[in-house]
Amino acid sequence: MTVDRRSLPFTFGPWFSRFSRLTEVQQRAIPAILEGRDVLMCSATASGKTEAYAAPAVEMVRRFGAASARVLVIAPTRALVNDLRRRLDGPMGLVDVSFGRYTGEHKEWVGGKLPSVVIATPEAVDSLLARRPAALRGVRVVVLDEIHVLDDTPRGDQLRVLLHRLEAGADSRPQRVAASATVDRPEELGRRYLANAELIVVPGIRKIFGKVFEGRSPSHVAVHLNELARHGIKKMLVFCRSRNQVEIFSAKLRNRTRFGEEIFAHHGSLAKATRERTERLFHQAPAAVCFATLTMELGIDIGTVDYVLLTDPPADVSSLMQRLGRGGRRGDTTRCGYVVETEAERHLFQTMFRLGKKGRLCASPYGFRPSIVVQQALVLACEGSYVRLEDLKRVLPPEILDELGEGACEALLERMVDKELLESAGSDRYVASEAIEQRYGRGSLHSNIDDPATVDVVDRITGEIVGTIAAADSRKIAVGGRDRRIVKTTDDRILTDAAEGANPARFRPSGSPSVSFELGRAVVESLGVATGSVGQVSIAGATVLLHGLGTVGSLFFLDRLAKMMGAGAVIDSSPYAVSLAGGSPRLPVVTEAAVEPFIKDKLGRLAKLTQAGPWRRGVPEDLLLASVRRGCGLDEVVGFLGGARIQLGGDLDEGVVAGILDL
Repeated sequence: MTVDRRSLPFTFGPWFSRFSRLTEVQQRAIPAILEGRDVLMCSATASGKTEAYAAPAVEMVRRFGAASARVLVIAPTRALVNDLRRRLDGPMGLVDVSFGRYTGEHKEWVGGKLPSVVIATPEAVDSLLARRPAALRGVRVVVLDEIHVLDDTPRGDQLRVLLHRLEAGADSRPQRVAASATVDRPEELGRRYLANAELIVVPGIRKIFGKVFEGRSPSHVAVHLNELARHGIKKMLVFCRSRNQVEIFSAKLRNRTRFGEEIFAHHGSLAKATRERTERLFHQAPAAVCFATLTMELGIDIGTVDYVLLTDPPADVSSLMQRLGRGGRRGDTTRCGYVVETEAERHLFQTMFRLGKKGRLCASPYGFRPSIVVQQALVLACEGSYVRLEDLKRVLPPEILDELGEGACEALLERMVDKELLESAGSDRYVASEAIEQRYGRGSLHSNIDDPATVDVVDRITGEIVGTIAAADSRKIAVGGRDRRIVKTTDDRILTDAAEGANPARFRPSGSPSVSFELGRAVVESLGVATGSVGQVSIAGATVLLHGLGTVGSLFFLDRLAKMMGAGAVIDSSPYAVSLAGGSPRLPVVTEAAVEPFIKDKLGRLAKLTQAGPWRRGVPEDLLLASVRRGCGLDEVVGFLGGARIQLGGDLDEGVVAGILDL
């Protein structure tokens, strides 16, 4: 099928007439979508995926009539929902299709109904299915935008269940379309969220020109920014690993570089109004720098970004490629830089760049999280006054029921009673506890995001909430890149004035990144360690084993070494290596029998590393153990160690090896 005005009579002009030609992903995806097939689009950032799904979806609305919620676009964050609303508003207005968003912050109804094309988050869809299911009955197309952000997270597992519930309540099965820039194993992702999907994978990424900058202190970063400004860089996005880093750099570098006052901070603990103001001001500024965490990884429209600078290695290769994709979106080249303080960091960055260019994202294995079933059972109990076993089984996709195993739903309900989340009402009926009913009433029961306790930081003059923090360690704190003095503190808010000389507040923890087994092995093998081997180097009287087993694999390896050599043998460790006191050790013998006791002993930590979800306390231990095992990658580790051999130092760079212990 040729994509032209005949195939897109309503949308070709508003969407594509300003372009000289359609992109490859548009040429390939639009015909498949128009034919009604499930489609997964994977192509580089700024390649036109949004137009590729939006135009044919609107054609469907015009063809079948503009009833309520014909097209449901599910985006991973409220910020991306807002951005899609801005980007698509103009073309939607030209084709006479009602268009809006539905989130906890914006509920845009048209004549008491959802718009024909509505953008929502998974949590908002969960709420609609519980409270107003009829509003989604006429949905004909479901779009999963930036699906890689949700996949293999509790929210992605929740989405799988929501898609099944949506299909069960719809007049006819909605077509599903998913879009992503970074997918490690597209076939597997397609099977999780789509049915008999057509995979449209456009290989290749934009050219990447990277430069190394040495030194990470604020004074060093100021020098880096000034150097880039002298070379004509005007708009720069600087990614940091933590919220604290964002606050330190943005507060200390304002008016201390060539960018003057135009230094901004953006992270998830800032208030919505603060973040949106930052996005607007950064977009409007002719020259500016924005320090950010992963909140800016997605395609939020912040205008042209000339340069991306990474102050630390990101958590994984997928995150690296997402961050690089934010720069040079108007062309085919990305200019970027990365900050290092050791040769080991330089090596890690370079390894991740090589993997990304080859399309190897090194993701961990996938496993469904049964804590999602807990959350769904609680919503069902509140929605219908009670939940029964058959109700719970009905809302779960058959493949998830099979993965959980026989008797899993019964065990989950009983565990939820034990944990006082549900109360047994006899006759196979379970009712929600009073605390759960209150959460449902507040609308917070629809979330599968860990949400630790925080307090609001309020500007005393404007009364505006600037952001939320976990705690303040001094009377002066930096929030939103501005120094503030604490005037008054209550249980739920901190009143502040402008000040100088502050330290960053303590923000809610976002979880430590977990290095996968595949990434760990890639890092040590690119140092010269042979496939199937563990490198051994002697440094300052200690023996360093370069195992590359990743975060979980390293924990397991240390456990085996401690049982073989004693707990005092380990001096230092990282996801890539371990330093041992004494001479040349042998590798521990690893058997399948050692895995389950290890997982049981470390279950709390492993549950966090595998993002088992905030409702995991309602999961029976055996189900949680099985889930954690599926998602932690230990089977790969055990398989490797079963045949691994020691490789003596040889050409391994001892300086890099020593630094790898600190990564």
